[in-house]
Amino acid sequence: MGIPFASLILSSSSLTDKNLLITIYLVCELVMSLLTAFFYKLDKEKAKRGQWRTKEKTLLFLPWLMGGVGGFLGVYVLRHKTRHWYFVFNNVLALILQGSILICMIILL
Repeated sequence: MGIPFASLILSSSSLTDKNLLITIYLVCELVMSLLTAFFYKLDKEKAKRGQWRTKEKTLLFLPWLMGGVGGFLGVYVLRHKTRHWYFVFNNVLALILQGSILICMIILL
């Protein structure tokens, strides 16, 4: 039977536990970043067609749900919401926080 998630977090003695936890974090980050980038792309397409758009609250919240990379790419690669300083600030801050969490996991576990 597999290791329960709570005990995985609490016991960091094994190298395989550390790798598993970091892998889980990275997979969650990847999935949420793809979802966030998809929402930015969808909103940009709807804006071009003059349709109902995704709420700004949603676009601002998604990067904080481990979608920092996707939000950053949505702003800088897709060039969406670049005129709004708070979108740029929000996505960069979420990206820095999530990168810091990953670095702390690598160092401390």
